[in-house]
Amino acid sequence: VSAQIHSIFQQYTLLIEPLSLDEAYLDVTENLKQIASATEVAMQIREDIFRLTGLTASAGVAPNKFLAKIAS
Repeated sequence: VSAQIHSIFQQYTLLIEPLSLDEAYLDVTENLKQIASATEVAMQIREDIFRLTGLTASAGVAPNKFLAKIAS
């Protein structure tokens, strides 16, 4: 499942900092899908994860890692 989730991340950005098997920081400022809103990117990633794995996911959108972690 971890590999499936990370493959989803790679569809949106190459700037991925893994934290654990199912958690990572992603910089989607200039994402591969040309989506203007980081919140929209997060929503689409969550939908992709659910569709592929049946698992729910949380996402924190913020300008830095500390706030992103709190927001999730």
